[in-house]
Amino acid sequence: MAKFFMRLLGAFILLAAPAAYGETPLLTDADKTQLLKWLGSGPVTLERLYKKRDGQTAADFHAAVDGKGRTFTVMEATTELGEMFKVGGYNPQSWDSKGGFHITTEDALRTAFLFNLTSHQVHLQTPRTYALDTVGSFQTWNDPRAGPVFGAGHDLFVPWDLTNGGYSSMYSYIDPARSNFDSSLLDGRDYKSPNITYGDIEVWAIIAVPEPAGWMLLLPGLALFALRRRWSPAA
Repeated sequence: MAKFFMRLLGAFILLAAPAAYGETPLLTDADKTQLLKWLGSGPVTLERLYKKRDGQTAADFHAAVDGKGRTFTVMEATTELGEMFKVGGYNPQSWDSKGGFHITTEDALRTAFLFNLTSHQVHLQTPRTYALDTVGSFQTWNDPRAGPVFGAGHDLFVPWDLTNGGYSSMYSYIDPARSNFDSSLLDGRDYKSPNITYGDIEVWAIIAVPEPAGWMLLLPGLALFALRRRWSPAA
């Protein structure tokens, strides 16, 4: 019986899912598996909120993602040496356009992280220590004149045009033992000047999957919905 209900729920999700954008997502299934492993939370699903289009700016980014809860942002980032990396960050708070930092004073709130899927590295927000009390408190920077920005370094900065003049200068997401200030999330080199060009950029919402006790109550309605979709006459 449980297997039947799980199949029925899967059929409902498939029928109710929005149409795909028609192109291959930047975030692959293997990437999703890795990100969810780093996230380490309960059952979740990912839904794409935003995909960068030619000519878009930070205004388009904010229009699509502001106020949408926690997200993964992933992007193709190329250095001046021509090396491309797939990098990004997990933001446990909603993006917004009000300007200023989202400050996380206590360690319990410092749950954001930066990632490099190309090198399989993850960089957590720096915890509080005697010498580094406030360093890791700068979770994200939210400004209508910029795309997604993490940390006060800025640790990962995406400019207004979402393409040219980006950079990575680690500060809020450093390893306290190494004190790797000013290093790049991409290749680890010390930051000298803006040297990143961004290609594709995507933002994915992280949506909790209802616990069995919750979705079991929805099954009668889901079953009716699925049957109506299956047997409805063609237009």
